[in-house]
Amino acid sequence: MSRKRQVPFLSGRLDIWAAAVVYALGQINFLFDRSFEPYVSATNLCDYFGASQSTVSQKAKKIRDMFKMGYFNEEFSTERVQKDNPFNNLVMINGLIVPVSAVLKVLEKKESKLQTELELEDEDLETEEK
Repeated sequence: MSRKRQVPFLSGRLDIWAAAVVYALGQINFLFDRSFEPYVSATNLCDYFGASQSTVSQKAKKIRDMFKMGYFNEEFSTERVQKDNPFNNLVMINGLIVPVSAVLKVLEKKESKLQTELELEDEDLETEEK
């Protein structure tokens, strides 16, 4: 944050900025989702830092915007979140999002067809040579 042109944490309380950093990272890593481990509520996190949740969430938004932080961002996501990323098995082909497995099946079919054609050509060449 200190490399940015406008350093936001130079004004305001440092404890609120510290809470906002943890809050921002927690948001994109599902820290506030009960179905994930570790879990902590946003209220408990803000209480720990002795800061208002609305103030912390506003500062966290500034941080997320400044660093272009989003869900499944490789630079800011935990290893577990990166590993469980549902987009890992998707590719874009001609503007369409497709599962990698579907692409692999198509490629396998094309490879098999090509091999069959090549084998037929080889047989034709052998027949012509005789």
